[in-house]
Amino acid sequence: MLDIKTNFSLKNLNTFGINVYAHYFVNVTHIEYIPKIFGIYSSIPKLFLGNGSNILFLKNYYPGIVIKMGIKGKKVIMENNYQVIVKAFGGENWNNFVSWTIKKGFSGLENLSFIPGTVGSSPIQNIGAYGAEIKDTLLEVEVYETDKGILRTLSREECKLEYRHSFFKNSHLKNKFFIVSVSFLLNKKNHKLNTSSMDLQKELKQMNIKKPSIYDLIKAILILRKRKLPNTKKIGNAGSFFRNPIIGLLDFKNLKKKYPTITGYPISKNKIKISASYLIEKMGWKGKKMGKVGVYKKNPIVLVNYGQASGIEIYSFSERITKDIKKKLGILLTREVHVIR
Repeated sequence: MLDIKTNFSLKNLNTFGINVYAHYFVNVTHIEYIPKIFGIYSSIPKLFLGNGSNILFLKNYYPGIVIKMGIKGKKVIMENNYQVIVKAFGGENWNNFVSWTIKKGFSGLENLSFIPGTVGSSPIQNIGAYGAEIKDTLLEVEVYETDKGILRTLSREECKLEYRHSFFKNSHLKNKFFIVSVSFLLNKKNHKLNTSSMDLQKELKQMNIKKPSIYDLIKAILILRKRKLPNTKKIGNAGSFFRNPIIGLLDFKNLKKKYPTITGYPISKNKIKISASYLIEKMGWKGKKMGKVGVYKKNPIVLVNYGQASGIEIYSFSERITKDIKKKLGILLTREVHVIR
């Protein structure tokens, strides 16, 4: 039975801890409920919600219906001696799912351990960490196409996964696809661990580990994440607030002359990805606090809600940072968080 709630508080469903109310709210727990919801509420605004770990509300009221994906479950779909296809429903906790694959002896998702959120949100953002991204292992995504009222499957190619971007984030496709489940192709044997991340390499070196196992890798990632990210239950935040900017090779060389310690990661022949965290710290924003909002003292890419800050206060603070960096360096930082206006 559908349980539609009215004037529902989303304070505990967004990691910034902003007290915003939804006119309508529903937690979808069965596939058969999906067509009913989109049939009944076809003409009002809709917001799809996972765990609210990458979202910023600018207002204290959402006038439409917030639809939380609550369908859970995970299973092995197909396997041979070397590879396996696993499927998880959209409401499954991402880290729990990753832990399950590792305990099964499957590799491919270990670098993405401890990322908050749900499985259903993972392809939208093409989540990534420590040299790995969803696109490395994603096989297909099952969606409910809201305009046509049908379930369909999209291949990895159709999802058009790029750095922190996908087909689903295109503005003209807003609310067109409700993600039901995601499938991944993982390895059972010949595990090739990704240690390309410099942070990961440094941590493993400090641990005195030269040939890491999957569990060594996970341990190093846990140490790094605890060191760099505040606990959302204690301090409101959405993890990385800004994307790492991508600039031209010539611009990077000029920046390197002024800031010799900056590092860049080539993503194509003429494009370099640089650290937003480095830029924010170099411009003097690390640890800076204004009212109830601030830059996390241990990681400049994280904005935190120290008290009862509103969404607009957090957004305005982020604007001050982006304008300052644009003015001083000519680089525009873009937000990784999904802003709900």
